[in-house]
Amino acid sequence: MLRLLDEGLSKAEVARQLGRSRQTIYNNLKADPGKPPAPRPSKLDPFKPYLTERLSRFDIPATVLFAEIRKRGYSGGISILRDFVSQFKDRQVRQVVDRFETEPGRQAQIDWGSCGTILHLGRRCRLSLFVLVLGHSRVIWARFVTSEQAPQLMTLLESAFRDLGGVPRELLVDNMKQIIDTPRTQKKDAVVQASFQDFADHFGFDVVACPAYWPRAKGKVERAILYIKRSFLEGRSFADLDDLNAQLATWLAEVANVREHGTTKARPLDLLALDQASFHPVATTAYPASVREERTLDHDGRFSFRGVRYSADPRVLDGKRRGRVRITVQLGTDQRVRAHFDDHVVADHLLAPPGSRPQDDPRHAEIRRALRDRPDHERPKGKTPQFEQEIEHVSEEIPEGPEVEVRDLSEYEEAA
Repeated sequence: MLRLLDEGLSKAEVARQLGRSRQTIYNNLKADPGKPPAPRPSKLDPFKPYLTERLSRFDIPATVLFAEIRKRGYSGGISILRDFVSQFKDRQVRQVVDRFETEPGRQAQIDWGSCGTILHLGRRCRLSLFVLVLGHSRVIWARFVTSEQAPQLMTLLESAFRDLGGVPRELLVDNMKQIIDTPRTQKKDAVVQASFQDFADHFGFDVVACPAYWPRAKGKVERAILYIKRSFLEGRSFADLDDLNAQLATWLAEVANVREHGTTKARPLDLLALDQASFHPVATTAYPASVREERTLDHDGRFSFRGVRYSADPRVLDGKRRGRVRITVQLGTDQRVRAHFDDHVVADHLLAPPGSRPQDDPRHAEIRRALRDRPDHERPKGKTPQFEQEIEHVSEEIPEGPEVEVRDLSEYEEAA
């Protein structure tokens, strides 16, 4: 009661939220204004274990919980439930945030932001904003992209690590489908996707997952996304995706990362050196690949991948395997499509947007022409064997045929 009054609520509003009469509030204050009244039994008490279990796993609004406990026999109002839910969520968020309030170099938070659509390479594409925020310095690294798939995410992270000068020890994420296979619960830790875990091992960082549906636990990156949308993107003009990202990089360097941060009271760029001193070094070799799939070459040495046909070295085809050659296609974090056959690279293309024209390597086209011009059956090399064929003598005289009697046609008509 006193806390609500200290927050500036009227006595009538306090009475409404606590489910008490205004006279009870007046009586309690008159009896001992400095001492809070002893807690009284509440209609909500029998349902608090159920509410605690639900709120520990999910960020459920009070209106939904109110409907759930009404079915279980709750007869009280929603105001006291709202107060309980608010206090519980505040404690939960504070515990998660306190746990991840990091020292220099320990953590980065990442997330996606949806920003509408953009015309890119002749197609209308979804525009997404990827943001990484360093937990200590609050330095922001961000890029606009047209894909949120795992290969794109790994490419962005690798670029961010190299631009920032190192790898933090932890990466704080929510239930991001490109990273998390099974979300974290109250009793079990999250299960990370095998492909992303391999990426994390390559660069030497740990994946830390927030509880499902708790966006406030990673408030640093959430606020950074909102900051970029409102202060950079709103009302901005640009020519294409490259121009937009060039403007974003300039804005981050000249505005976002050199302003005085409201929490740290320091410029993020000034604190970056502390983060860098505790970073892991960036792996010298790029992460090799993030997607591997099997494909079949057609009769002309081409294969399909993500809505586009790509050429491969046609020499892998021969008479016995034509049209039935299986290859392994991998998409690297450098956005290149490479095809392998018997441990040899038989194709290397830049990934094209779905629906693009066939991607043909000029070297492959030259090899195909050479193979077409070659005769199907070449003469055997070396000396031709000499031989003699024995042919039985056949008379050139034409034997006479049998004699045939010639009759007039009228005789056949009379016989008919």
